[in-house]
Amino acid sequence: MRKNKGEIQNILFSSFRKDKKIGFTILVAFIMLAASTPLVFAATEDTVIITFDPDGDIDIDVNLSFYNFSKVFSGIWSNTTGGTFTLYNNGTIPMDTEIRTNASTDEGDMDLNESGVSPGMDEYAIFIEGLDFENYVNSSYTIEFDQGLNPSDSKTFDICLLLGNISTNHTWQTTTIYFRGSIS
Repeated sequence: MRKNKGEIQNILFSSFRKDKKIGFTILVAFIMLAASTPLVFAATEDTVIITFDPDGDIDIDVNLSFYNFSKVFSGIWSNTTGGTFTLYNNGTIPMDTEIRTNASTDEGDMDLNESGVSPGMDEYAIFIEGLDFENYVNSSYTIEFDQGLNPSDSKTFDICLLLGNISTNHTWQTTTIYFRGSIS
């Protein structure tokens, strides 16, 4: 049997009048019921907090890793040709490439001429061609040679070597060229 709202109120108020303790208990229960009943007010909002760690890596690779120019004569460029070397981006984001070399040969007999203009006595210059920005190699990372090489992409390039005058018939000379990839 259902009771309407008016009948419920009459029962509550008549109980309250007969026994104030019971009436007070019923009133408190009614207030608690009203407080726990959801009410619709204006619009509300809620949030979801997302945390993430951006992850992308540069993985630069150069192939060939060794090249022997053999006999090199003073004042004459010695060049690889046809894209002898390949620069790879094995990473997950586009990369820019900087190149540097030693300031002198490993043997210490010859020094790098960074300007490439007329290497002097016992000097050598290295020039990179075939990448975005062809240039002479310095002994520090100061110049971008390639820009925006996409992941899983590659480019071929060549290395050119120029010796200035030499003071003596030096033994074999070795220098290392370093490649550094950075986020594009």
